[in-house]
Amino acid sequence: MNGNLQELRDAYNQNKVVPFIGAGLSAPFKVPTWGELILEITKKYANDKIGKLIRDTVDWHLESNDYWGAIDAIKKFANLADQDIQKQIARLIKQSKVNIEDSSLHNYSDLAKMSFKLYLTTNYENILHEHIKCDELPILLKNIQFSSQDIFDEKRVCHLHGYTADPGTIVISRSSYENLYSNEKYGELLKSVASSKHLLFMGFSFDDKFVSNLIKDYKRYLEGIHYILLANPTKDRIRELREEYGLITIPYETKDSSHVMEIRKILKQISEPYVDNENGKLSGSGGKPVDANNTVILGAGLSDCRQDLSSNLFYKKLKLENIGESMIELSSMFYVASEKYIRALKQAGLSLEVIEAILFEVFTKYKESYVETYESFGDSKQLLKVVHESLAEYDFGRYAVLFEDKKSSKSENKGLIHLLAEDETMNVWWGKERFNEQPE
Repeated sequence: MNGNLQELRDAYNQNKVVPFIGAGLSAPFKVPTWGELILEITKKYANDKIGKLIRDTVDWHLESNDYWGAIDAIKKFANLADQDIQKQIARLIKQSKVNIEDSSLHNYSDLAKMSFKLYLTTNYENILHEHIKCDELPILLKNIQFSSQDIFDEKRVCHLHGYTADPGTIVISRSSYENLYSNEKYGELLKSVASSKHLLFMGFSFDDKFVSNLIKDYKRYLEGIHYILLANPTKDRIRELREEYGLITIPYETKDSSHVMEIRKILKQISEPYVDNENGKLSGSGGKPVDANNTVILGAGLSDCRQDLSSNLFYKKLKLENIGESMIELSSMFYVASEKYIRALKQAGLSLEVIEAILFEVFTKYKESYVETYESFGDSKQLLKVVHESLAEYDFGRYAVLFEDKKSSKSENKGLIHLLAEDETMNVWWGKERFNEQPE
């Protein structure tokens, strides 16, 4: 397996990936492209004596995929406002979109089978939400009022550039785009997602000037490592995406195949459980799921303990309460052991629902200790010690039968609370201190 794809699969198994969906994934549903939308709008309004001027100007811009230039020309010569064009876009998408009964003909069915929580999209239509069956209704990123840490609590689709249900939200012109990206709140929300997760762009083509400008503008928010699925890229394109846009390309070839089939193969490889065979670790054969009942779960080794974890959130939370260096070092070892154990369970095919049920019990034990220890004595070091002790002999209860020879060690049990502390969506702290003076 390609090394970049291997790293992407590791990130997926750690719930660290957010899909970023572009128009390409909606192509099977006959949703008009930007160019097609602009041509249809031009036909509607270029029917008077200046119609030829409008058509010629729009065609000139479309030849170089300059969609903003084309939109500006329509607005100028046909004397239209953004609202007029927004309404036409919503109408055209609704008229053109078709239903597809066969789920094998599109990739939204593949996404629905995966364990993503948040989905970002620049698409205007609602096809993504319809197929992945979210817990919440779609939302505009710019309209989010709750904490960015809560974005990952429920499965949801987040539209960045508006949607057809409310045509006035559609970002179509250069001025509306620039207005959106000058919004400080919008930028902070986007940055908060990109800084804590790996974005996976799919359905984008860099032949479109709009898309390349879009990704270039996103670069200022893209801290960390992010990926893009791209069809038939050249070596120069792959290098450009890495150097100019900060994206790692996962390439696929469409010769004798299709975008849908090749993207499906990649998504399947990302989501299939596995155990890495490098350095003595077990591996599944041919990328096939490993039988959870016949797989030995390997624990962390000495090489795993050499990681620098000082930038990790769980580590920073311990430092925040002035926990001693020796205790932080020990907690870091517990974290490494637990992270390796949980990752191996996922790779061996254990149900995510079972893993989440176990982590719920861990969080409950932590909250119980917080109430009984910290709120009574105000001692963060004592709280940490009590939590470790309470988790050491973790009882799997009715789930024990699912583990058999995969039961965790004491160190792995103690590290579970630090895994939860690493998750920005979980309220695990070791006292009253918060970063940036956040309220308790």
